[in-house]
Amino acid sequence: MKFLSNVRIGTRLAIGFGIVLGLTIISTAFALVSAKNNAEATRRMMQSPLAKERLISDWYVLTYSAIARTSMIAKTTDDTLPVTFADVMADSVKKGSETMAKVEALLVVDEEKAMFKSIVELRSKYQASKDMVAKAKASGNAAEAERAFKESFLPAAKAYEGRVLDLLSMERKAIDDMSRAIDAANLRGFNLRALLTILTVLLGGCAAFVISRSIVRPLHEAVKVAETVAAGDLSSRIEVDSRDETGQLLQALKNMNDSLAKVVGEVRTGTDTIATASSQIATGNQDLSSRTEEQASSLEQTAAS
Repeated sequence: MKFLSNVRIGTRLAIGFGIVLGLTIISTAFALVSAKNNAEATRRMMQSPLAKERLISDWYVLTYSAIARTSMIAKTTDDTLPVTFADVMADSVKKGSETMAKVEALLVVDEEKAMFKSIVELRSKYQASKDMVAKAKASGNAAEAERAFKESFLPAAKAYEGRVLDLLSMERKAIDDMSRAIDAANLRGFNLRALLTILTVLLGGCAAFVISRSIVRPLHEAVKVAETVAAGDLSSRIEVDSRDETGQLLQALKNMNDSLAKVVGEVRTGTDTIATASSQIATGNQDLSSRTEEQASSLEQTAAS
């Protein structure tokens, strides 16, 4: 408060408003940066992890369907079924290769790349075992087809399908982790914004209270001095302990009070002098009157003689 009493009122108000505006700008800037970061994180999640998850999910569906068709062909006694599914199987292999190429282009983590490499190896074994079953079935050797199906195809298909599913689970976990990170960042941003808002309110309120008090109290003193002077009491002792506008006002009131006291003192001194002179004149008049009476009495006696 002592420091503020030596600071001009305009400067004090500027400091108070500056604090509130500064905190408001900081809070707004943080909100904008947080929103931008969240948007960027969401964009990254949509651009890569989610795209990979969808492609791998399509890849898994193609793989599962291909395994189911091969199992059906291996177990059926209908010799026309392989021919029926020939185009579908070829298209499935083509789409699977295209999907794998798209997935590989999006892989950035070493763990993803290592898993993809193992999937490619398992797919080669799977394709080889599938061709073995198809050749045995086409040659009419049902026993060889059954043996190749059970001993070669099923283990290779299970390993291949499981590994694709593992990669899909990895990508889904990455999406879940990123989503949780975004939620955590949103929560941290919300908490910080709430803290900044509370801090803005508290500091703004404190600044308003301190500044208004530093202005109002000296003004109350000035009003009290003015009322005392208006009531005719010039004996007030005015203390000026600030150099701001209110201090200047009190100094002016002090000077006015001192000047009025001096004028009143001079008037009182003049009045006392006039009263003394009047008293002396009255005394002289009484002496003159007495002498006049004595002269009149003397004249009467002379006239009588």
